[in-house]
Amino acid sequence: MKLSNYNFCLILMILGIFISSYGCTGKKKQKSDPTQQSEKTLSAADSSLFHFWDKFDMQDTAQVKNPEKGEQQLADFLQLLAQTPDSATRDNAVDLMLDKAKVNRTSFDYFIKQYEHYLYDGNSPMRNDIVYESVLRYLIKTDLLSDLEKEAYRQIYKLVLRNKEGQTAEDFSYELAKGKKQKLSDTKAKYTFLIFYDPDCSHCKETIHQLRDTPQLVQLFTQLQVQVIAIDPWGDRTKWKNYQSQLSEQWINGFDSESKILSFNLYDLKASPTIYLLDENKKVLLKDTYLQQVIAYFVKTNS
Repeated sequence: MKLSNYNFCLILMILGIFISSYGCTGKKKQKSDPTQQSEKTLSAADSSLFHFWDKFDMQDTAQVKNPEKGEQQLADFLQLLAQTPDSATRDNAVDLMLDKAKVNRTSFDYFIKQYEHYLYDGNSPMRNDIVYESVLRYLIKTDLLSDLEKEAYRQIYKLVLRNKEGQTAEDFSYELAKGKKQKLSDTKAKYTFLIFYDPDCSHCKETIHQLRDTPQLVQLFTQLQVQVIAIDPWGDRTKWKNYQSQLSEQWINGFDSESKILSFNLYDLKASPTIYLLDENKKVLLKDTYLQQVIAYFVKTNS
């Protein structure tokens, strides 16, 4: 079903959403040193990435820790990485940067923390598991870290590889209000808007109220056959039951009574709410996304 751009734009205006870009996804292959390649064989974007840190002095700790220098340089670098669809190119660029940072352990540790802050923190608007994969691949192979440190990063790496775009979402069981149990895979819909929420979370409440109370958005989800599945994975049955009146009767409201989602790390719930968009076969279309980005996806694919 194709919907007019006017209808989409109206929804975006009501929600106060500005959509600027769409992302790409990208496993690391055996690679040669990109700096040894002829400049003629590199695209302008790749060359820019590979030489991005050439003039940055990693030995200058003051410069590294100056937010207007080191942090800003990294933020600009991450923007380029996010626009790079090829995983090998991202890996190469990150490898070159961190190899350069290795000359000063203070610089290395600083940038590792900044990578985590920007790419993996649940509250970061720049969080990006795809780019963070490249950082994690470096960290689990570098000789600069101890085996214990590497193992911690291996666990995070396993987690970010779950439920990637294009993969089938991890199935799980949940309890309904009347005690019946069913699975994620039981849902039949063209799209599934899967939201993990915490009844005490203000951001969750804001997103839930937008979904429930915006007529144009309700109409859009109905037209596109989007089933909302709201799951409370945190294990407090009383809070879950007391919050049910805040959810639409058209949604599926579930409770992870066995706490398997958290216990088995089925989903990386580093922030609330955590949102996934799935297709009719429960393959992930958008991972750990925002309501705004879901609407942007519909704008791109249905207009």
